[in-house]
Amino acid sequence: MHITRSICAAACLFTSVLPTAKAFYPYHPEYHGGDDNERRAQGSIATTRATTHQHQDHRSITLPIRRVPIPNRRENKYTIVKSETPTQKNSAAIDQDGPDFSYMVAVTIGSSKEEYHLLLDSAASNTWVMGQECKSAACASHNTFGDQDSTTLKIDTTPFSIGFGSGSVSGIIATDTLHIASLSPTLSFGLALNVSDEFRSYPMDGILGIGRGDILPGTIEHPQFMDVLSTSKLISSKLYGIHLSRGKDALNDGEFNLGEPNKERYDGDLSFNPTIENDNGYWEIGVVDAGYDGKMAGLSGKSAVLDSGTSYILMPQPDAVALHKLITGYTQSDETFTVPCSTAKPIQIKFGDQTYDISPADYVGSDVGNGNCASNIVGRQVFADTQWLVGDVFFKNVYAVFDSDNSQVGFGVKSGGEEESASTNTITPSGTKTAKPTSDAAGVTSSTADPILPPSESTASSATTQSNTESSQSAKGKAGRATAPASSFALLVALTLLSIFA
Repeated sequence: MHITRSICAAACLFTSVLPTAKAFYPYHPEYHGGDDNERRAQGSIATTRATTHQHQDHRSITLPIRRVPIPNRRENKYTIVKSETPTQKNSAAIDQDGPDFSYMVAVTIGSSKEEYHLLLDSAASNTWVMGQECKSAACASHNTFGDQDSTTLKIDTTPFSIGFGSGSVSGIIATDTLHIASLSPTLSFGLALNVSDEFRSYPMDGILGIGRGDILPGTIEHPQFMDVLSTSKLISSKLYGIHLSRGKDALNDGEFNLGEPNKERYDGDLSFNPTIENDNGYWEIGVVDAGYDGKMAGLSGKSAVLDSGTSYILMPQPDAVALHKLITGYTQSDETFTVPCSTAKPIQIKFGDQTYDISPADYVGSDVGNGNCASNIVGRQVFADTQWLVGDVFFKNVYAVFDSDNSQVGFGVKSGGEEESASTNTITPSGTKTAKPTSDAAGVTSSTADPILPPSESTASSATTQSNTESSQSAKGKAGRATAPASSFALLVALTLLSIFA
């Protein structure tokens, strides 16, 4: 049967009357001209021949693209770089879009044989997929799912709504079997009937929520993905490991390990950090300090919200200034920074007793002219003035384990050589559960935010050069609750198109 119009209408009405969860914050810069959506979706997901991409350092490399089936009813023309199938049990390949901006897992649902790519989001608790009855422009360019696809799909009349920054997703609740890796849990998820235009620019067909947040009223009020795996005894431990690939390395080895870390993906032992309790249940841990090339910036008393759905690292502007001022030749234009394109030393973040390198391959972004490149560390306050949003710029340098059973997050030095990642200290195991720190300000209060504009060539050249001198325009930190929306997939879209088309 088809989803009835009355249910669709109810979902639309629900969106306007019920407060929504702050879940995502996509952003599209407008200064490129032309249709950014078409440009971002260039190439074909069905391409079997190698495709050349321009990456953040503007070096051309060749990435193999594997064929993915496309339903005829949709004009899906997104490029997805497929990773090799992992050898460890209960593990799925993590695919990406090529330039490291979005990381996804392929799933099938119910009796359907078609693949759906879901963004792997450690700061989101809800799972949803675009529904076949969705009339939004974003749905028209993605694979959609509905009762015509699976004979086992059960549709509920209960509506849901998830807000994010300048857009939203809403629809109704559905239940079916989600097939991922070798696991097939029965999961209640969102069937999106209204999807904002931000998703037109990215290849994911929905979100796989792997956060630890509480279920908020009006969202998807059912057991979450990891909860279902654990209570169904499909995994021995309620944890997962993430290994993200770097596009320019062309290794295509990203993987998502469920229930058990993959010891082949890191050298030595994992070093664990206790999570900080916060209102939203984010994966948040304490930051001891951060620096550049071994010199620390004195950024103590901070914390990091860990989000695999965010491409960049975002921190309050004073913190970003303190970090960038260690890099000779940096410039600042409001909340964005540039560094010399020749910058070759790592940035470091210290968690617990361990200091982890972030390769310049990840934090040095697009060439913006005059020998300067955009920094992928942004001076924007997303949460409180002591909290950072740490995304894939960091995760590409470590193997990360999110352990719900013991309320801790562990990092390991990636195996495979110095180019992939490094740590400045010997990592020791830590399986001891410690007392939980608390966070005073993990919530958010606003559903909108000003866009993040990466420095263009003109703004970069006119920006005041900051060579070991602090900018006079540093923003004042705001105590208490933040004024920008929370994020899972937070700012995935921010700065993206500049890094591809600059």
